[in-house]
Amino acid sequence: MADGKLYTAFISYSQADKAWGKRIHNWLETYRVPVGVMVDVSTDRRLGRFFRDEEEMPAATDIAAVVRRAIEVAESLIVICSPRSAQSQWVESEIEYFRRANPDGKIFAVIIDGEPNADNPAKECFPRALRVVTDPADEDAMPIEPVGIDVRVDGKARVCARLAAGILGVDFNDLWQRDRRRAEARQRTAIMVLSTVSTMFAILAITAIALGVVANRNAAEARRQAEIATAARVELQREYLSMLGESALNQVLANENDPGVLRISSPADWIILMEQRQEAFAAARDYGQGRVLAVAHDGVLQGVRSTRGDAFLRRTIGWLRGPVRPQSVLIASGHCEWAPNDVPDWRLPALLRAWGYSASTAPDLIDDAALADAGVLIVGNAWGDFTADEIAAVERFTREGGGVLLAGLGWSWSQYANDPDFQCPDLHALQNAEDISTYPMNRLATSFGVQWPDDSER
Repeated sequence: MADGKLYTAFISYSQADKAWGKRIHNWLETYRVPVGVMVDVSTDRRLGRFFRDEEEMPAATDIAAVVRRAIEVAESLIVICSPRSAQSQWVESEIEYFRRANPDGKIFAVIIDGEPNADNPAKECFPRALRVVTDPADEDAMPIEPVGIDVRVDGKARVCARLAAGILGVDFNDLWQRDRRRAEARQRTAIMVLSTVSTMFAILAITAIALGVVANRNAAEARRQAEIATAARVELQREYLSMLGESALNQVLANENDPGVLRISSPADWIILMEQRQEAFAAARDYGQGRVLAVAHDGVLQGVRSTRGDAFLRRTIGWLRGPVRPQSVLIASGHCEWAPNDVPDWRLPALLRAWGYSASTAPDLIDDAALADAGVLIVGNAWGDFTADEIAAVERFTREGGGVLLAGLGWSWSQYANDPDFQCPDLHALQNAEDISTYPMNRLATSFGVQWPDDSER
C-alpha cells in the first residue's frame, strides 16, 4: 500500500443498496491473491482493508469529516452503481471529493442494477460524477467513460478477480486463470472427499443397520448414525455445488443464446447455481437416492462457448453420477430433442468418452430397461410428448440413485409450439401452446419441483 494510505479502497454506495455494499466488502476482504501472481501483498495474500461506512465508522460528532478523511487515505474508489446511487447526492459528493483528494487514484464501477449510459434517466446506473471530465480546468480533458463490472453477468469469483487485477495493476487474464486453477483444485479435492466420505458413511450405515437387528437399542443407534451420515453427505454435496455454481453464464452459453429462467416450486430442496437478472438459470437438488440438475437453455449442452463450459459439464456429469452409479451416460433422442437432434457435429458425446464415460442415445421410449445400465440421463429440450409411463420411469430411476440433467427453454416452446415446422411428428397430441404446463420438459420435471416458464416478456 502506498505511503500514507490506510485503505486499499473506499466503497461508495447509496443507503438503499447497503446490502450490496456489505456483500462486496465481504467478498474483497476475504479474497486471496493466487500464489504466482507477482505483486507486493501481505503474507496472507489479502488485498488489504476496505472502508465501508457502517463497518468502519467510529463514534464521531462530525460524520462528514470522518468520511472525507477515509477518502483521503484510500488508494482507490469502488462505486456500487444502480439507479439509486445515480440519484444519490452523497455518492456524487464522495466521487467528486475522491477525485480532488486523489487525482491519480483509480475508480472502479460495480454495476448491480440499471444500465450504464442509458437513454432513460430512470434506468441510468452511473452517477453524473463518473461521466464528467477528469479536470474541468483542462480544455483538452475528455469525458470519462467508466467500464462497469456487472455482477449480474460476472458473478462473485469474476468480480473479485477483476477488481483485484485493477487494484493491483496486474494482467486480469493471468490472475483469473490462476484463480480458476485454484478453484478447480479445491473442487477436485471436494469430489475426492465427497466420494470417500460417502463410501465411508455408507459402510457405517450398513454396519449400523446390521447391528440393529440384534436389539432395539442398537436399531435406534443405527438410525441415528444413518441420519448423521445422510446429513454429512448432503452438506458435502451442497459445498461442492456452491463451487460448481461459480461458473458464469457467459462461460457456458454462446453469445447468440437467449437465456431462459427456471421456476422452483420447493426452494428449500434446490441449490441455485447460476442466475440471470436475479432469476434462476441453473439449479440442482438431491431426489431420493439420486440427483437432478436443471438448466434454462439447451445451449449449455453444446459446449461451444469456452473450455470453461466443458469444465462445467464435466463436473456436472460427475456430480450427477455420484460415487457408485455406472460410468455411462444415456442421451434421450426419441422426442424431438433439440440436443442432439438439431445440433450438427455435436461435441458432447466425444467429450463424454474422453472423460471416461460410455455414451449412447435412446431413440425410442424411455423405460426401466433403457435406464438399467445408465448412471446419468440427459434430456436436451424435448418437444415431443412423454408418456405417463416414461415420466414414471425417469422419476423412479432418479429416486433409486440415478442422475438426470434436464435442459429446457420455456419461452421458445411457447412461441413456436403451434408452428408445424417445429412440431414433433406424431408426438404433439398432449401439447397446447397456450398452456406452458403442457411443454414436454415441464411434464417430465413436475415431480422434481422445477418448471421452465414462458418468460418471453421478462
